[in-house]
Amino acid sequence: MRIRTGISGFDDLIQGGLVPNRVYIVAGPPGSGKSTFGVQFLIQGAREGERGLFVSLTEDPKSLIEDMSTFNFGLRRYTVTGMILFVDMGPLSIQYFQAVKDVRSIGHTYAQEVFKKISAIVKTRNIKRLVIDSILTLKFGSGEREEQNREIARFFRSLKDLKVTTLILSEMTDLSNYSPEHYLSHGVIFLHNFLNGHNMVRAIQVIKMRGTKHNCDMYKMDITADGIRVYPTKV
Repeated sequence: MRIRTGISGFDDLIQGGLVPNRVYIVAGPPGSGKSTFGVQFLIQGAREGERGLFVSLTEDPKSLIEDMSTFNFGLRRYTVTGMILFVDMGPLSIQYFQAVKDVRSIGHTYAQEVFKKISAIVKTRNIKRLVIDSILTLKFGSGEREEQNREIARFFRSLKDLKVTTLILSEMTDLSNYSPEHYLSHGVIFLHNFLNGHNMVRAIQVIKMRGTKHNCDMYKMDITADGIRVYPTKV
């Protein structure tokens, strides 16, 4: 069984879609289409009767919904019917960082607090698809680098136990600089946006996809009125 992403042309690169109930990273620089990828993934689930959850740790979801409503997704229809839920956990980070100077003093971290809230929503609302934006905020709440790595590993293990198909969005400007989450995830998808001569080029690249035959070549992509479209042409 495969989970279709809803990204036109992309599923052809990964044997028809994602392996269900796994955790995947979608990484790229600003403006590369990460949020669009995540929302399309949830839209496809809603069309198939699967409830989705978008957890924002940074941006106000109202702005995101407004921006994504310019596409021909019919996003607002799915938010009104409750098939796609947007949850703002940005205020939680502000409260946490203001109240806590030493995470050891309260016995839990920001990442653990975020997971607890996500888990409650997933279980009570029968969530099947999950998008988290972004992992960078989770790292800021986990102290020194060694502590960050431990907490990210713990967060990933907990997500895997939820048994939902999860996309975690990750800001990256240097796509050769791998982080612990890339090794912990079941798959890593890079979105590229770079200057080639005088032209900007968008491309998608599957770096890692466990249990799936794929190559690591870059394929041309565009962001159209219907969302992200991937072409069989290599860059």
